[in-house]
Amino acid sequence: MPKHVPNAKRYKYPLPIHPLDQLPELKLYNPVSWVYWLYCYTFSTNQLPSKIHAEFTHGKHLTIARPDDMRYLWENGFFGTAQLSRSEPTWRKRTMARLGLSEGSTALEHITEKRRIERLRFKQERSQFEAIKLDMRQRGVAEDHILAEERAFLKSLREKEKVLEEEGEVHLREVDEELFGPNEQLIDIEVLELMPVEGIFLTFALPVLEMNVKTLLANLAGDEPTYADIHELCLKYVAYHHYRSHGWCARSGIKFGCDYLLYRRGPPFQHAEYGVKVLEACKPFDTTLFTGAARVLSGARKPFILCYVELQKPESEVLESWRQGRLDKVFRSYKVGEVSYRRWVPGKNRD
Repeated sequence: MPKHVPNAKRYKYPLPIHPLDQLPELKLYNPVSWVYWLYCYTFSTNQLPSKIHAEFTHGKHLTIARPDDMRYLWENGFFGTAQLSRSEPTWRKRTMARLGLSEGSTALEHITEKRRIERLRFKQERSQFEAIKLDMRQRGVAEDHILAEERAFLKSLREKEKVLEEEGEVHLREVDEELFGPNEQLIDIEVLELMPVEGIFLTFALPVLEMNVKTLLANLAGDEPTYADIHELCLKYVAYHHYRSHGWCARSGIKFGCDYLLYRRGPPFQHAEYGVKVLEACKPFDTTLFTGAARVLSGARKPFILCYVELQKPESEVLESWRQGRLDKVFRSYKVGEVSYRRWVPGKNRD
């Protein structure tokens, strides 16, 4: 990707499936323009050339491994969280920058050789200083003076290391040698992990994952689930789909003690505007849960939204639809309501 791409251009689309925005200009006074526009519209498609491969690893962890797929899902809706980065999958870029490599570079042997030469030189200097220390002890020099000389020597070594770093020398760590394959290419070990609700959204609502709905549901809840097995997942997904369908970018809110964080456009543009906690309607709850989450979110200056999801059909009917893979019937069985939760502070809310 070229450098300095504006965010508005890089993150142009809010979802992985794009609208048909490449149609020609329609001139109302020109009949030929109408024919050409209809022709382009008829034969245009917004489907992906190939679906994104996803697989379950370590149980119920739905992951994306191919770098192009990870970047596509992040740049088109901010889906998933990279396991070796904060959110956006940048591990490969950061590692190559740290090692001084360029894309397609095979400079592992060159880096390793530099590191070996550097080690050898420091070992030689260290052995020379040890010989000097031994000579000083044999001559009866005070131990305090010897320690002062050793501190000065170690300080000089550190200054030399800083000079090497400023000159762009690369320091390869022991574990870095395991990151390169037989062809000396950097192995991309980072994967993008999707939340279960994101997996359902990208399979059921937007069919972009290379996985059918029944396979996904079997991995998430088992082959013969009970309603208790799918209840929590249904509540979370209904809320997630609700906010996504209204244009919000919903991401995990675990670091703020809630279920979702709502962004108007996405993390690169601004901070999250709301924190959302998903609750089952007509069910007792622990108010201390709200107090803790509200304190955390108020400290981050984010309003706290309580999203109540109510089941309006019998559990047996919902379970049967789930087993049949009819997620449209499952999620139509729920109703969403919202309440804005705000802490009342006597010193600030007297009016």
